[in-house]
Amino acid sequence: MAMEPALDFWLRYVERSGGLVEPGCDTALAVLSPALAQTLGCPEETVVTACPDAARDDGAELLIPGHPALDRAATATLDRGDAGNAWLRWPSSPGPPHRALQQRARERFPVAHGRLDLGGPLATCYAPLVRLGALATYTLSLEERFQERVEVWVDGSAGQPLEDRASAALRVSPLSPAPDTSHPRHEADLAAAVARTHDAAEAQARARRDRLAAMAEEERQAERARAEDYFAAALQVLARRQETADAERRELLEAQADATRAERTRRLREIDEAFRPRHELRPYRLHLVWAPALRVPAEIRRGAATHRLTLTWLLAPVAAFVPPACPACGAGSPLVAGRAELGCRSCQPGGGPR
Repeated sequence: MAMEPALDFWLRYVERSGGLVEPGCDTALAVLSPALAQTLGCPEETVVTACPDAARDDGAELLIPGHPALDRAATATLDRGDAGNAWLRWPSSPGPPHRALQQRARERFPVAHGRLDLGGPLATCYAPLVRLGALATYTLSLEERFQERVEVWVDGSAGQPLEDRASAALRVSPLSPAPDTSHPRHEADLAAAVARTHDAAEAQARARRDRLAAMAEEERQAERARAEDYFAAALQVLARRQETADAERRELLEAQADATRAERTRRLREIDEAFRPRHELRPYRLHLVWAPALRVPAEIRRGAATHRLTLTWLLAPVAAFVPPACPACGAGSPLVAGRAELGCRSCQPGGGPR
């Protein structure tokens, strides 16, 4: 049967944990060990489904998001984590011809004040890539809280994040049980790459949180307006009473007005705090993935000056360049050919295009 994603995840978790699964038409039979049954809070033989009709007619457990057994499986998966090495399958076809590679490089990495030319010869290798998966929890208000998966891929050598299209292709690229030893592995700087994956994941989650917060801003303003109207009305009532009260009564009403204004300040601060956007990242996956690649020598010319660097082309099915790091400062900004050295817009004064 075509599995609903939550049910498919739960059944795969059962199989990875030593249980047995027998899919049916609208239901599936899961046979659990005593320990696994206790972990999931299910009988050792459980018939599950994602179809409400099958749950009603066949007496199967309706396993949909929010079910305790599904939540326990997700929590156990996060606690266990997922770390290790993987090798992508070496493609049977060679890389694109030199002219096409050069055109792609020029389009992908325009260099201010310089021209990029590819040299040779090209060398095959396994390029190190670091994949980080994390669970992001976003809190927008006391009532609005939800979770999403965040995933980033970075170059394991220079630490530059890969473009979205390359990351999407890598997720579905076929794996190999062992590397092809005829191709060397390019050196990796794992400490720097892992740090960059966390920075990239944090930046992605922060951007997502800010977009969500902008959507919730109207609700925050409406809540503040309701509070302002309530306290304004209360203060108007006190002010009218003061107009006709005697001196002793006016002092009491003024003290009550001061307390009302203090309560208004406290309530508005409480509303702002309740709608203050927050996010939390919980990493659960860290993979070092070795991808078939070409090391491509390149030269960037500015007049008589020549600057050299090496680009990395990920072979099919990814078919994309790894973004190069600035050789001067290590940033991922667009490159700038200076008179004395190759830099980028982050470190070269006046590095933008003219």
